[in-house]
Amino acid sequence: MTGGMTRPISVGIIGLGRSGWDIHAAGVARLDAYEIVATADPVPERRAEAIERYGCTAYGTPEELVADPSVDVVVVATPSHTHLPLTVSALEAGKHVVVEKPMAQSTAEVDAMVDAASSAGRVVTCFHNRRFDPSFLTVRDILASGRLGELISIRRTLHRFVRRADWQTLRELGGGELSNTASHLLDQVLLLLDGEPTDLFADLRRTVSAGDAEDHVKLCFKTTTGPVADIECSTAVAIPQPEWAITGTTGSLTVSDDHLTVRWFDPSGLPEPTPDAGAAAGRRYGSDERIEWFEESVDIDPPSGERTLRFYEALADTLLHGAELVVSPQSVRRRIALLEHARQRAHRP
Repeated sequence: MTGGMTRPISVGIIGLGRSGWDIHAAGVARLDAYEIVATADPVPERRAEAIERYGCTAYGTPEELVADPSVDVVVVATPSHTHLPLTVSALEAGKHVVVEKPMAQSTAEVDAMVDAASSAGRVVTCFHNRRFDPSFLTVRDILASGRLGELISIRRTLHRFVRRADWQTLRELGGGELSNTASHLLDQVLLLLDGEPTDLFADLRRTVSAGDAEDHVKLCFKTTTGPVADIECSTAVAIPQPEWAITGTTGSLTVSDDHLTVRWFDPSGLPEPTPDAGAAAGRRYGSDERIEWFEESVDIDPPSGERTLRFYEALADTLLHGAELVVSPQSVRRRIALLEHARQRAHRP
């Protein structure tokens, strides 16, 4: 499947909308390991633009691109409800496939993609480029340092106010904040937690946007190892809250406007607190314990096209050298299962 390729990896991109053009094509074109050889889009002006920019073949249908023998990797950057048939057809044609998130609408669809990839001896992966967000990587490193102690809760939010009216507002096309944006946040949170999600609460609402798909998502769940996760993704919030708020037994951190603050203490020099059932001295709550706090502030680079480059660099390492996939379909299946459960449990006015 991998190794032995001496020429650039040839890429065919299906769908030249915001994601296919502004993210995938723009990112792949910056890497020497790849070459855009084909695109497919029903809009003639987009095809002409691709020919002029990349000197590639531009097809009017996905079927023509999938049949092109020069294509090694197919990028499926089309509306969500088309991901399954396009991915399976590309795999059956002997192509590796990168699927935009959400990878699929159900775990059954993920399983069908995995089966097709296994039968063809090809790689299928999902474009979870936000695993390379600078804020996420910094948060992950701080948690790994142990400064926050035992993890109690993670709150992850993405707030803005916009009244959308594109295809993402329609359920029949697989639209909605749950799959479109909250899936990224859920992916990040689950990468930070060891246990399995339990006791899911889900609230999906259409508030200010057009269509019938949710534009406000609230997910809360416990994990079998203890921490509680709170994910809120909304286009109906005029005053955004911090993107990250994490609490542990020896400290906390927040991230807001690309600025991280972490505050913690070292418990090793402190005695274990003991309860006193008697009258509180001076009628005061708490204790006279003095804790020496440490605080650090970090400016974080805002999200950029670099996260796309890192995703495709890692994919090249897989295709050329057999490295482990950075986004395995098995990890994505875990997220899709929780999204399915959320739709089943949700209150949807």
